[in-house]
Amino acid sequence: MRRRFNTYFPPIFIFGEVLVLLLVFFGALYVVTGSLQMGPAYTIPFIVYLGVWPILSALNKDYKIGRAVSYYHTFKKAFISVFIFVSLISLFWLIFDLDALNRSFLLSLFLFLFLWVTIYRVSIHIILDRYRTFGGNIRYALILGYDQLGFNLFKVLEQKPHYGIHCKGFYGDASINNTKFPVIGSIEAFFERDLTEIDILYVSERISKNQLDRITNRADEQLVKVKLLPDFGPGVAKTFSLRRFGDIPVVDVNNLPLDTLVNQVVKRSFDIVFSLVMVFFVLSWLYPLLGALIKLESKGPVLFKQKRHGKDNQWFWCYKFRTMVINPESDSKWASPDDPRVTRIGAFLRRTSLDEFPQFINVLFGSMSIVGPRPHPISLNEAYIGRVEKYVKRHASKPGVTGLAQAMGYRGEIKNFHQMSSRVRLDRFYLQNWSFLLDVKIIFLTLLSIMRGTDNAY
Repeated sequence: MRRRFNTYFPPIFIFGEVLVLLLVFFGALYVVTGSLQMGPAYTIPFIVYLGVWPILSALNKDYKIGRAVSYYHTFKKAFISVFIFVSLISLFWLIFDLDALNRSFLLSLFLFLFLWVTIYRVSIHIILDRYRTFGGNIRYALILGYDQLGFNLFKVLEQKPHYGIHCKGFYGDASINNTKFPVIGSIEAFFERDLTEIDILYVSERISKNQLDRITNRADEQLVKVKLLPDFGPGVAKTFSLRRFGDIPVVDVNNLPLDTLVNQVVKRSFDIVFSLVMVFFVLSWLYPLLGALIKLESKGPVLFKQKRHGKDNQWFWCYKFRTMVINPESDSKWASPDDPRVTRIGAFLRRTSLDEFPQFINVLFGSMSIVGPRPHPISLNEAYIGRVEKYVKRHASKPGVTGLAQAMGYRGEIKNFHQMSSRVRLDRFYLQNWSFLLDVKIIFLTLLSIMRGTDNAY
């Protein structure tokens, strides 16, 4: 049964994608021309279009949907696949006179591809999870090492049946008094077992090197995969990765999602598009309007700029609409309730967060991101950097116009250590668990927070 699934699923998966591509092609053609009939200029591009995709999908092994990967991972992989595909066919079509194709058709085609291939991939992922939950495409495993590392894995596999991995039990020191986990025998007893029905061996890092070598040799003899359970703490496990320097394996234990180039490109692309929309369609008319009101009420520049720490602790000029009268304490003293320095238009800007809009210019220039840890004044950083655990870690990424802490209600003046440590903890959580969907969620929560209002916005 296992071999049949591995034999039939890849071609079925790719065939389904080809059907999606056909529907997308003729759907885009119908939307633009009102007809399903291709003109002569479309024939060769259509053949290239249908021919390149299955080759690219097979080479990239897109049909391999991991047992413990998120739907976001599938979404991101589909996005990258379509991006590479669109780039390749665009190059091919240039050879066959791309200008002969309707530009509206091309735009519709590419947009539909991103949408429907992503929907198809995520749908297959969901169906496959359900199939595994109900007993299909199952892999059988043993855990070697009767300790907490194995116990934790066993509980996860039981709680997440959609992984499709059934653990038959443990081999290890059965003298440990724990009746929750089925022990089959000692490690020595394992070497006498037939592994015909076993697909995976999970081995605790706490067993001896000699035993690990013997287990690996035994697994190699019967073509069984061996996976090591490392003795990492829960915080480290989220951020480590393995690389090689020649023949020497090296483990990075504090990598972050935004350390990878693909994630950086995704985030920066979103930043550019979002900030361009805000600058040209909002800030272009909001700036002169608010600028006039700010100037009418008090003397001074329209914008207030302040040195703040950004990525890697490098300082930059952070821009805001000026909300106070010119005063010597603007860099060292936070605004407080009924602060006499705050102007009437400034109080309105602070309540509505409109004072932050010039920071979209910072985003466009690359010193900030739409979402990230909020940049603090340098004097505030210096006050807390040695007091709050891993405070500097929040500077591992670009600061944001909004952030998880702000979306959760931490805005305005910082009055005590608890408020700062709570913000920093949320900032670290964001950096360790970053995803594009998390950014979208934070933006949505920020908008809700602004509409509801908050007592801290003064």
